[in-house]
Amino acid sequence: MFDLRVNIAVIAVLLMYALTGSATKKGAPVYAAPQTVTIVQGQTATLRAASVNGVAFQWLKNGVFIPGATQTTYVVSTAGSYQVLSTNAANCTSDLSDPVIVNVQQANFTDVAIGINAVKVSDNMDDPFRYTIMLKNNGPVTATDVNVQNKIPAEVSYKSMDKPAKGTADYDAFNNNITWRLAQLDVGETTSLTYTVKALKVGRIENTATVSSQPADMDLANNTASTTLMMAGLYIPNVFTPNGDGVNDTFEIPNLNTYIANELSIVNRWNATVYEKKNYQNDWTGSGLNEGTYFYLLKVQTANGKWDIYKGYITLIRTIKSN
Repeated sequence: MFDLRVNIAVIAVLLMYALTGSATKKGAPVYAAPQTVTIVQGQTATLRAASVNGVAFQWLKNGVFIPGATQTTYVVSTAGSYQVLSTNAANCTSDLSDPVIVNVQQANFTDVAIGINAVKVSDNMDDPFRYTIMLKNNGPVTATDVNVQNKIPAEVSYKSMDKPAKGTADYDAFNNNITWRLAQLDVGETTSLTYTVKALKVGRIENTATVSSQPADMDLANNTASTTLMMAGLYIPNVFTPNGDGVNDTFEIPNLNTYIANELSIVNRWNATVYEKKNYQNDWTGSGLNEGTYFYLLKVQTANGKWDIYKGYITLIRTIKSN
C-alpha cells in the first residue's frame, strides 16, 4: 500500500471553476467530508487524481469500475459518487480516495448564437448582392420562441428573400425590417436565412441582426452580429448639358480614375455606335449629336483584374430653359 492515500482534486468545472481535494496523511486513512460539485446539464467537470507516486489509475462511479477510465484525470457529465484508485511503480495500490459527489442540475437557459455575412459578385451598383443570417444553438437545451430581427441598412433596397431553411420569415416594407421566427432550435442545430438587396449608393454599408429565445440566453454576447462591406462601385449620372457654360459640359463619371482600365461605348436608339473610347477620361461632349437619350456600356477593370460592366442611359441636353 501507499503511505499516502490518493485523493481527488476537482480541477475544472465548466472549464473555469476549481476546488481542492482532501488532504492526505500518513498512517490510518482520514476520511474527509465528501466534496460536492454541481454542474448544469450538458456541461462537465474534470477530476484529477492527486497522487504523487501513482503511475496507473482506475476511476469508479458509485463503487463500480468505469471501463477505460484509467488516466490521471476523468471528465464527468453525469451525477454520481466518483472515486479513484492509484497504483505505483511497485504495483502497490492505494485505498479508495474520498468521494466527490457530482450533482447535475436541469438546465434553465440556452445559448443561441447569430452570425451574418454579405456576398457580392461585383462592385457594380446594378448587381444585387445577398445577405445570409446564420443561427446555431450551442446548448445545453432546446431553444424555443426564437426571434431574429434584422433592420435592413438604409444604403440598400430590399429585393427578395429565399424561403428559410427552418421557420417563417417576412419583410416589413414600412419599417424596412426582416423578422424570422422559429418555434424551436435543437441543441447543436444550425440553420440560415438568405435575402437579396441592391445598393443605393457607394460607400460603407453595415448590417446588424439580433436573436432572442426561450429560456433565457446564458451568453448575450453572441446574440448580436454585424457585417460591413464597402460598395466601391460607380455612380453614373443620367444627364449632362454640353452647352459651353462650364457646368456639366462633359459626361463625367466620378471616381472612374480609381480603376485600372476602362472601356466606354455610346449608342443611339437605333443601336448605332456614336462614341467609343478605351481609357475614357471624362471628356466626351456629345459633339455633333442631337439632344436626346443615348445608351452606354461601360467596362471597368478592378484591382484583382476582374471586369465589371455597367449599362444605362444618358440624356444629352444642350438648351437649359430659364425661368
